[in-house]
Amino acid sequence: MNCSNLRMYNKLKNVLLAYIPNLLKASLSHKVNFLYALLEIKPNSCTVMLTNRCNLKCVMCRQWREPLGQELSFDDWKRIILDLKKNGIRNIHFSGGEPLLRKDFIELVRFSSQNGFVVGVTTNGTLLTGALLEELIAVGLRSIALSMDAVGNEYDRIRGLPNAFEQLNRAAEAVSLKKKKQEVDAYINFTLMKDNIKDLKSVKSFSDKKGLPLAVCLLDKSSFLFNLEGNSNNLWIKDEKDFLALREALDFLVQEKIKAPKSLIINFPAIDFIEHYFRDSRQARIPCVSSQERVIIDPAGGFLGGCMSLGRFGNIKQNSFKELSALEKYKIAKRNMFYKKCPGCSCGYLFNLRLFLPSVCMDVAARLKHWRK
Repeated sequence: MNCSNLRMYNKLKNVLLAYIPNLLKASLSHKVNFLYALLEIKPNSCTVMLTNRCNLKCVMCRQWREPLGQELSFDDWKRIILDLKKNGIRNIHFSGGEPLLRKDFIELVRFSSQNGFVVGVTTNGTLLTGALLEELIAVGLRSIALSMDAVGNEYDRIRGLPNAFEQLNRAAEAVSLKKKKQEVDAYINFTLMKDNIKDLKSVKSFSDKKGLPLAVCLLDKSSFLFNLEGNSNNLWIKDEKDFLALREALDFLVQEKIKAPKSLIINFPAIDFIEHYFRDSRQARIPCVSSQERVIIDPAGGFLGGCMSLGRFGNIKQNSFKELSALEKYKIAKRNMFYKKCPGCSCGYLFNLRLFLPSVCMDVAARLKHWRK
């Protein structure tokens, strides 16, 4: 079976064995609360925050502003990865800080891949060379997300490092070549906020030239990574003049989605969701399935469950995954996350909308409408 056929097979397998069952579970549990325990969605992915260290100073992030704290060793992570495997986790996505600052990152990818995990990483790209990318793919890296919020000098301003865009551009070129050869899945993450509504078109143009689809992330202000005063006061979209600019940007996304559907990792309901989110970040009508499907572990082993806004439930270096997930406080919080008894955030909004039945129906209707045209 060639690489293309294997991807198609895995995609179909995922739809039949994971997507459809979880769509039905989420829809029924959301409508009939007592079904939650019977149909509970078990985690199958883990976001591993390897480090708080970062070589950039992004305006919307607090991680680089905080004391570094402890980081787990390679041996610690090996034990945790094996524990995750034993408890049904099949996908690992490494993030930070900047995960490429870890000198053992290649070995962590290798170990995870050798143990059957689908391995991905989110990076700012400034440390990613062609040679490093080649090595990461060789040891099992399957997907890579490059974070990018503007182009040129504006990117350098947002990211807090002169000439950072030049470094990102080189990384994007290397990633683009590997994606074209179908050696790795890759995309660009754009974090939308007041400061860079105007930059969306230029970032989309950049991603198109590189052949990398664009995912639109949304500024957060509730999780511990982003609960900065400046995010609420200066970067949040809240004035009507900003909403006018936002609507223009959203209209642009709709037209781009019609013109080149695969160039955007966002569907029509998600585009519609964005303005609603900035007016009310909680969006209680939409269940949070991403908090059920994943767990998050911080650099010191803190176990955050599936949400960055509700605190830590223990440490996975000291207690096993099974012990932590059996804690009553975690089980209560996990249920509360699903029903949006939380501060509200944008983390996982694309995933949540894909598993929200009204959104799925809306997307199908929109696709049919535009296809007929």
